[in-house]
Amino acid sequence: MHNLLVYAVAAAIIWYVARGVSFGDFARSLHEANLKLFIPASVLGFLIWFFGETFLYSRLFTYFHKPTSFREMLLPNAAQYFLELVNLAVASCALIFFAHRRKGVPWLAAGCTLLFQGLLDIAILAAMALLAAAFVPGSPMRVGVPYAAATLVALSAVAAVFLWWKPDHGFGRWIYERPSLISFRLAQPRDYLKLTLIRTPIFALQAPIIYWQLLSFSLRVPFIQALALTPAVVFIGGLPLTPVGIGPMQAIVVGGFSHFASRPSLLAMSLALSAINMAFRIPLGLGTAGAFAHEVSEEAAAAESEAESTAVL
Repeated sequence: MHNLLVYAVAAAIIWYVARGVSFGDFARSLHEANLKLFIPASVLGFLIWFFGETFLYSRLFTYFHKPTSFREMLLPNAAQYFLELVNLAVASCALIFFAHRRKGVPWLAAGCTLLFQGLLDIAILAAMALLAAAFVPGSPMRVGVPYAAATLVALSAVAAVFLWWKPDHGFGRWIYERPSLISFRLAQPRDYLKLTLIRTPIFALQAPIIYWQLLSFSLRVPFIQALALTPAVVFIGGLPLTPVGIGPMQAIVVGGFSHFASRPSLLAMSLALSAINMAFRIPLGLGTAGAFAHEVSEEAAAAESEAESTAVL
């Protein structure tokens, strides 16, 4: 029921975005798309995301927990990518389970380490949005300047607290010393810099990919505008509300580029993008999801056996 509800939300958003778009114009845009441009661009974009994030997570766990190789991260990251199509809650736990099972990281500590990276990602996107608004005249990103600025200031304050302020009493000390927040306490400026230098190119390289995909649907959006809107596309499309961002992705692409291209073509391009992203994830589940499920069942069986032994004693 949860999965059906998630897809229903995605369908409702798409229906709202598609208001006023005739089926004939939409079908014509799909028919006229240049797949020789669209497919290679989409493949390249997916590979940048997948291998870039695999490397990112391997460094993340290495910095704050135990040495983790790129090869070790391939299977759990592939499982996460596939499971995003099936169950968003389970997908978000794939990397946490890997850190707990393979590296002995406590559950909450692993989750907070991923939260640390998630907050850093938001700060990077907020900074990119502010740069886009400052240097690209007429960019839709100007609307979000107050929100991006407030977000960047708030997240910088969180980092500053853990870097330079150690409370010695009260609730602040209790929060600061939580075992699950080990990554926040251990993080040094060099760690922020290293992770930022890994993540930023992953985000920035999406701009030429998006521009390439727009061109494949004969959408002549200026490259500078595609570059400026990329932070919003990445952020909105990556929200864990619907599988692979379907629904929110259509809303930001159609709304953000509507001044430069036709709505039917933008809707067709964004739906094709979501569809091909879903298609790329399906093969990852042929082996990785089964292996992941096997490890989860083994963990559950071990926990149950330990509980039974404790009860007997």
